[in-house]
Amino acid sequence: MNAKVICAIGFGGQNTDLARRVYEKNEVRRQFGQRAWVSAVGRTVDDVLTEILRQLERRPGLGMLILSWLLSILCFLQGLLLKVFGTEMPVASRSGASSGIDHQLRSLLSKERYLIVIHDVTKEEVYNKICAFPWANRVGGRIIVTTDIQSAVRPCICDNDPPLLVPDSITSCLVLVGEVGTGMSYKETCSALCDAAVARMQCFVGSDYERIVVEDMLLYFSMFPLHHHVRRNPLIRRWLAEGLLVHAIQKVPENVYRFPQEVAAEHLDILIGQNIVKSIKKSNNGKVTRCQPPGMVFNHICARAVIDNFNTLLCGPSQNETFQEAYVRRFSLHPYMAAANGGLNVPDVHCLHTMVVFPTAGAQYGAILNFDNHKLLRVLDLKECADVTANHVLKICDLLLLKYLSLGSSIKEVPSEIRRLQQLETLDMSTSAVVTVSSNLLKLPRLKHLLGKFRLSRVDCPDENPSMMKKGAKKVKKVLKLKDELSKLKDFLRDNSVLETLAGIVIGNGMGFPQLLSDMGKLRKVKMWCDSMTNESTDLTGLKEGIKVFTSHRIRTPNVDYSLSVDFSGSSQSFLDCLEDPGMLTSLKLRGNLTRFRPVAARLVSLQELCLSWTNLSGAAIQIGLSNLRCQLKFLKLVENNLVGLAIQDKDAFVSLERICLVGMQSLEEIIIQDLRKLVSLHLLCPALGALPGIQIRKLQNLNEVGLHSQVDGDIKRGWEDAAVGHNRKLSIVSIGIQ
Repeated sequence: MNAKVICAIGFGGQNTDLARRVYEKNEVRRQFGQRAWVSAVGRTVDDVLTEILRQLERRPGLGMLILSWLLSILCFLQGLLLKVFGTEMPVASRSGASSGIDHQLRSLLSKERYLIVIHDVTKEEVYNKICAFPWANRVGGRIIVTTDIQSAVRPCICDNDPPLLVPDSITSCLVLVGEVGTGMSYKETCSALCDAAVARMQCFVGSDYERIVVEDMLLYFSMFPLHHHVRRNPLIRRWLAEGLLVHAIQKVPENVYRFPQEVAAEHLDILIGQNIVKSIKKSNNGKVTRCQPPGMVFNHICARAVIDNFNTLLCGPSQNETFQEAYVRRFSLHPYMAAANGGLNVPDVHCLHTMVVFPTAGAQYGAILNFDNHKLLRVLDLKECADVTANHVLKICDLLLLKYLSLGSSIKEVPSEIRRLQQLETLDMSTSAVVTVSSNLLKLPRLKHLLGKFRLSRVDCPDENPSMMKKGAKKVKKVLKLKDELSKLKDFLRDNSVLETLAGIVIGNGMGFPQLLSDMGKLRKVKMWCDSMTNESTDLTGLKEGIKVFTSHRIRTPNVDYSLSVDFSGSSQSFLDCLEDPGMLTSLKLRGNLTRFRPVAARLVSLQELCLSWTNLSGAAIQIGLSNLRCQLKFLKLVENNLVGLAIQDKDAFVSLERICLVGMQSLEEIIIQDLRKLVSLHLLCPALGALPGIQIRKLQNLNEVGLHSQVDGDIKRGWEDAAVGHNRKLSIVSIGIQ
């Protein structure tokens, strides 16, 4: 019977529909003797309350009729006085009328339990008065309010958006208000949303969990601009570099080894699963890859972050204002069109730990790339900043406490001075083409994640070509020295390296990274590309040995997932015979021409995800290879010109299939997919998609989603939608574009 506010957010913008389903549910009808459904569009609070009275009093008695007559007379007199004398009805009379409505409504609601839905509240004033209204107590009543109000004052106004946005699936929210008027304003409700989110998070991670850590996880989203789709893995790595999850990682039992990023991912999944953070995009295997808080919560997070001095946002006009804060721990520069027209005043403080730049097209941001006074930086994200030069990178190499570094496409080479960054854990250069790096990068003792297309510098690769050995003693001495350095590097990698993610490396002529792969004993994810230098004469002995060692890791380390991705488009694929040996991979992705699929991957008994792209194999040839797999796949993706002859049925490797994605340029009509009991997602991406008689979705009993190419013919899509109506689940048909 205590007054309370229960807040829920999201629901894909279908809040009124959800409220209607609750309102009309038979069980709800039985529990609430009095019910009313009222629209607040264009109405004042008095209008809303009067309409509630009208609906609740189905058989108006004499008291209600007298009250209605009195209200009509008061309104008539008010209009007459205003017309004749230019004055309004005295305030006391208006208050008296409102008081009468209050009394009648509370008297009526005190008889039995009530449910009132007030939908489409668009004015903050109306919302505040509804929350403050003294609803009848001690009968278990409930008020549901749906609203899409946004605060006119937003700390983040990126892209020059107007303060009030058009309602969408992100800005809408559903708020349930308890039986007693709480007096909570709209802004206080926004705060309650975040407080409720933190409390819900604590329930899942344990009551002894540090509240400040949970709050910081939410507040960290304020570092990103409005509507920015936050990438999952970089967010997790930045959380870890910031030390936000130290307490959670310390609570893992000593006898159970868990990677820190797994602990962080688990907490992010809880935020997403509880609708605290909204899932924006999922990969084909169902994992969330993009997320963001709903708009109302995001606004409050930004405001709360400023108040708590969690971070400092330079967004909108504030970019050109003089900065006066003495203490700044985190600094985020958001995009704003006016930034291109004037200079920027960036905090010149010594205690800055995190700096993130989201530049505006046309703006010159070279002035902010002065790191002389930022020696305490831990996180530096300049991936989207095109003004970064090689000289800036040399200055960055003096930031000795740096743990997370992200650079953009303007940088093509990482200097040997990178050796100074002994605390560096992540180097992300995934937006660049091929980046040349020094072997000093691999000698960093804490480096865990290397993201981009990397090639080892030629000065670090000994050339054992006999013709080079004949060019004199100096050349021989140089080669011998390089071989000695390479041997020491291999020893370091074998004994001290903690590198887990190498995504990825360019194989080239087989020298450099391919020779070191077998010594990186803690790798979990490897990605590699063959370029034009990789041909039949290339010595791939080191690479083959490295792949064999990598695929056998799981034999020594159980419960750890391993992923291998190889793009050998236009090059020799002879090294793939190493996949014919026994090994344990969780995920395998192959792209490029294959002469055969059997027996590649046939002996990888732990394989759960398999992706084949542009192998030039027919559906029948792939079918033969798949039939020889000894594993039980959960996810299968095929991208080919022709998949004719493919049959996926409930047997052998397909018993556990949960997700299938087929991408074909020709018709997919002659494939067969049936009797897959665990299949929940089926994506068929082909512009020429036909009726697909080989796929009977009614027999796929657990299927939840069918994805079709966004350019598929409308009649074909409607046919699939009609077929989905007869499915035992609420099957959704979605459109998917191919990038």
